[in-house]
Amino acid sequence: MRLLGFADDETLRAAVEGAARALEAELTLLSPAEGGSSVRDDRFYDALRTHPDAAVVQFRRALLDRAREESQTRGIALVAACRNDAEARLAVRAGVEEWLILPATAEEVAARVSSALERLRTRAAPGATHERAEHLRYEELLYDRFTGFPTLPVMIERGREMLERCGRLTILYIEFVRYSKLEEIYGWEKLDEVLQSTASAVRDFYEQYDAVDGVVMVSHAADDDFIFFSELPGALDDAERRINEMAHALEEHVRTRLDTEQGEDVAGLFEIYVGSTTIFRNPKLRTERIIYRGIREAAQAARSVESRERARKVTDLKTTLREGAVYIVYHPIVVTETREVYGFEALARGTHRALRSPEVMFGVAEEANLIWELSRLCRRRAIEGMDAHLNENQLLFLNIDPHDFRDPTFRYLDLDELGVEHPERIVLEITERTAITDYPTFQGYLKEFRDRGFRFAVDDAGSGYAGLGSIANLEPDFIKLDISLISGIDANFMKQNLVETMVSFANDHGIKVIAEGVEREEEYETVKRLGVHFTQGFLFHTAGHGGVPLMTTT
Repeated sequence: MRLLGFADDETLRAAVEGAARALEAELTLLSPAEGGSSVRDDRFYDALRTHPDAAVVQFRRALLDRAREESQTRGIALVAACRNDAEARLAVRAGVEEWLILPATAEEVAARVSSALERLRTRAAPGATHERAEHLRYEELLYDRFTGFPTLPVMIERGREMLERCGRLTILYIEFVRYSKLEEIYGWEKLDEVLQSTASAVRDFYEQYDAVDGVVMVSHAADDDFIFFSELPGALDDAERRINEMAHALEEHVRTRLDTEQGEDVAGLFEIYVGSTTIFRNPKLRTERIIYRGIREAAQAARSVESRERARKVTDLKTTLREGAVYIVYHPIVVTETREVYGFEALARGTHRALRSPEVMFGVAEEANLIWELSRLCRRRAIEGMDAHLNENQLLFLNIDPHDFRDPTFRYLDLDELGVEHPERIVLEITERTAITDYPTFQGYLKEFRDRGFRFAVDDAGSGYAGLGSIANLEPDFIKLDISLISGIDANFMKQNLVETMVSFANDHGIKVIAEGVEREEEYETVKRLGVHFTQGFLFHTAGHGGVPLMTTT
């Protein structure tokens, strides 16, 4: 269930938050402008286009009239929060499903929302439902349901008016890269959350940025890049300077928001590239055509920025390799039944901000043909920290790409040089960033390591990388279930059945199962019930030595 709130009364806002918790609803809570003006009402109407199930709105007559029209069209239950009986009567006349008198408790808000949903369900006529569905299908072509932003076809007329009025129009194309990688790692549900956080941050930024008159949109529904039309007054050179300042400030604003709402691992996975161009009115050319050409130029400029940034990252990576500028975060793996720490996975982080995310850092290394050098550095750092962070009976899990086995330095690993006294304490996680094409040869590599005492785990099981074929061919000691399979497992019976089947298979073959990405107690209790042997995730990041986050820098 999705709940939308629009109120500045602090007591009401707290009650709506409490109601959302009681209803287990996903909440979007917006604030009107001070003094009851309509300055921020568009944010509310945009949020309605994301199709929440219900909306709680602090009474304002002008707002309520349009809100009722918008909510009826989309099948949204509307609850009006009123200050007195007179406002309540006006709300009823406006056609709201439910109303309440302030101050209200969380319990009352939850009850009113439930009642409003039931009223809406029982009075919806079949014909009206069909018409509403047709309207929504049409609207989804014009507005992005996840962000509430209009699409370019809706806003092209606005751009034409701006260009005709001012004689020039500045277009910013805001490109977000690696969102596909985020979806690949965490699943589409997480990407939807990140897109909503990003859109909210972009919208807030342009509302707060001084002296900017413009509109934000997406190119088409479900797009993850944004377009900004702006009228920047003053000399053209000064406008260019302000564009550059605005682009830098936008990046900082969005990154900070994602850090706060989604965590640094997610925030470190993406980059923002802003390309810009200024177009001028030409009576000989069709205005719409000028705008579309300008958008293509701005998009190309964003890609040029990305190319320059990629070259800079390669330089940063070479500096990282030369200076050994990586640190290791040790994520605990616990025994599911007891929560006792069984071992740690070593995850590398770059000290350069642009290389903080391991996915970004290894992606740059692969492009620059420096993957072996980076892998060597990360392995050395991880093993150097074993004595400081692991007890003598705990295992160290190291991520290994199949390509690493072709590196002579890894193939003929000098255990004395690395300081490895007990290779049986090291589990090599086979992370299939690249497909294994020659299993007989690869199995020979594994045998050499097994003979020296190392153990193996198949990583990302259930993600599409590590399928049943990989598990059967590699004969691992551990199977690590991917975060996309574990996230939300408490509410997904299909995921539960898959995990239960995997655990049964593992038990039959003497393999231990590790659930990755456990963030909530409900997920933990579910994998525990399903018999998963070990568990890993943010829920346990402070497990171990005195409850202190397990991190080392060298």
